[in-house]
Amino acid sequence: MTSIDRQGLEGVFAESELPLLIRRQGMADWCDGIVRILDRRALPHEERYVDCKSVEDVARCIEDMVIQGAFSLSVASGYGLALAAGDQDLTGLQQASERLLKTRPTGLALNRMQAACMAAAELALQAGSSPRDAILATVDQAAAALARQGYQTGRTACELLEDGATILTHCFPDRSYAYMLVEARRTGKTINVIASETRPYLQGARLTSFCAVQAGFDAKVITDGMGGSLMRQGQINAFITAADRVCMDGTVCNKVGTYQYALAANANALPYYVLRQSGPDLESADEAAVEVEFRDGEEIVNIAGVRSAPAEVSGLYPAFDCTPPELVTRIVTDRGAFRAPEIASYVDAEPFVRDAVL
Repeated sequence: MTSIDRQGLEGVFAESELPLLIRRQGMADWCDGIVRILDRRALPHEERYVDCKSVEDVARCIEDMVIQGAFSLSVASGYGLALAAGDQDLTGLQQASERLLKTRPTGLALNRMQAACMAAAELALQAGSSPRDAILATVDQAAAALARQGYQTGRTACELLEDGATILTHCFPDRSYAYMLVEARRTGKTINVIASETRPYLQGARLTSFCAVQAGFDAKVITDGMGGSLMRQGQINAFITAADRVCMDGTVCNKVGTYQYALAANANALPYYVLRQSGPDLESADEAAVEVEFRDGEEIVNIAGVRSAPAEVSGLYPAFDCTPPELVTRIVTDRGAFRAPEIASYVDAEPFVRDAVL
């Protein structure tokens, strides 16, 4: 059976029915002792993969934006830890995990994945069994649970949109967005996507629009400064993003630029829907708990390897921003759509996936 013939991780669709970015090979996959990661920087023009043979290889893929998205990179990090499990004791595994934890500090899914994998490895070592097998089983379980959560979240999000709706997105809203489009296609609903290009890595131009086209929908790309004006002109029906972190008070942390779009949506009486499949981060009470990653400013003053600013000018690049709950209409999860100030009640709602790792 080829990879394209396999059933999707969510257990509903064949991989061939899904956009590339939510297939196994579109995220990170364990392939006979290597971690194979789709290089998202090359999309949409080239489908190429990076084969990682060490923890450091995986860590650099995460840091260098080969793979992006809080949940996708957490899966890559888990498989990365498995690479170290073949010849390391618990101390060596802990050092490998610490290296992976340093890659991206803002999203917490990676932290949870590492904690779950380390716990599984420790139990395996105590029992005299393979820590690598234990880690791989944990990551496989997590990846499947994330896909099921993403599918359910996408279905709920699809229900919130009218047939023919035009949505504005920022960055790549990850698997829940892709499943939302797949569900719309399945039910015969039309969704038009306007993707902000999302500098400096252009995830909106390269990934969000690519995903929409693969799902069979119209997509347009705009520069990051156009969204507010389009809202005011009545060309947008809803603003939709993912979230790298959701605090217990409903604060949303996402790609920098999200806050200004949320302000514009609020000013124009448009809904802002946040796709956050696994609910809030219990460790984060509010914005004060969020560590915003600052990336190298050189990424801002260069475009496709060509410097766009004078040599004397430096770049400033906070990679994320925080949007207060009063600007968020609903946080859409696998357990339903919640008003942002009430997102803490997610923990009391009936679980959709009972074996979720993250």
